[in-house]
Amino acid sequence: MKKSIFIAAFILLLVVGWIGSGQFTNVNAQDDTSENSQATVETTETVTIEDNGNKVEIQEFNFSQIDQSIELQGQTTHNKKIDVKSETTGNITNISFKRGDKVSKGDELIKISIENRIELLNSAKKDLERLNKELELNEKNKINRLSQNKELIKLYEIEFASAKQLIDKGLSSKSKLSLASFNLANARSDQEDILINFESQQSSIEAQIANVKSQLKNIELDISNTQINSPFSGIISDKMVEESEYITPGNVMFTIIDLNPIKIQGYLSEFDVNKVSLGTKAVIENTNGIKKNGVISFISPSAETSTRTFEITIEAENADLSFKSGITTKITIAGSELKAHKIPPSILTLQDDGTVGVKAVNDENIVIFYPTTSVKDTIDGIWVSGLPDKVNLIVTGQEYVAVGESVTN
Repeated sequence: MKKSIFIAAFILLLVVGWIGSGQFTNVNAQDDTSENSQATVETTETVTIEDNGNKVEIQEFNFSQIDQSIELQGQTTHNKKIDVKSETTGNITNISFKRGDKVSKGDELIKISIENRIELLNSAKKDLERLNKELELNEKNKINRLSQNKELIKLYEIEFASAKQLIDKGLSSKSKLSLASFNLANARSDQEDILINFESQQSSIEAQIANVKSQLKNIELDISNTQINSPFSGIISDKMVEESEYITPGNVMFTIIDLNPIKIQGYLSEFDVNKVSLGTKAVIENTNGIKKNGVISFISPSAETSTRTFEITIEAENADLSFKSGITTKITIAGSELKAHKIPPSILTLQDDGTVGVKAVNDENIVIFYPTTSVKDTIDGIWVSGLPDKVNLIVTGQEYVAVGESVTN
């Protein structure tokens, strides 16, 4: 009996510690007051153990369906944010939007003076046209010169063959053969020199063309940078420049934020984080009572060191922009309904193997043990799962009875 009294005292301390630590507040911890969320006590009777006369009180409990949704506070943040910067120099000639305006992707935000960029562009185009003609002419001249020299080589080959035949017949001197051989060798050498010379000119012209094309590309890019367009749809949250102002590359002109979808950041305990996954549905509500449906789009793989909580992000459609960035938001993460019983925390019992549960009496008045899982706590009791729909629980005197014993009136 001393052991049973000790175990009962240990359970009482354990339950008080649980409630004080808020362990059960991970599930929606508001106290349910509807008829369906209250445990019902149908009968209360007192029975006596046959061998020692100690009184044991038994109550009948029925199940209720409870909501397992998770509630927490979060803060909204933008979907995207960008500082629109200048990529060229010049005076601002036009600003199309002001702070707070909505913009669509591609809208012209600012126009910068083009100045002499058009003249530079036309000059580069003329240079490119001239060089292309030079390249074409060089190719034609190369073909003509190589063709002419090839005919000359054929002529010298004939002279050399003729001189050799005459020498073989003793009708000519060796000097004529030597001259023919010299002319033929020079013509063949000239063929290689002509090819090298024209290819060198071609390489030079091609290098100039590549340089002009690069200049042309830079000028065209510089001209395009005189018109700054919105990179995405959103709201201008800040404007830093005015018309006629001279700007240089890197100057920030606008800050644009995208609030659709709106993102909400919150933190879940290590108890709750395993109850959700990517795509889990959630409802967000701002301080004006406006609600929107969203889904979890991010779950941190590691807990915050100081709080042992896990960051989550919820995304919700926000086309009407009713949710602003940086506001406190109530988050309700959907959960399934669960059959549970609300019981006094004092009736929890710890088995020798460390299992926590409750003692009950079956239809044959035999004491049995049910392991339970704590679901949530309220002011007037703890919700547990793991029990039959209707069950007779021992609420007083658990320490006087053992599993398997019979109890009678």
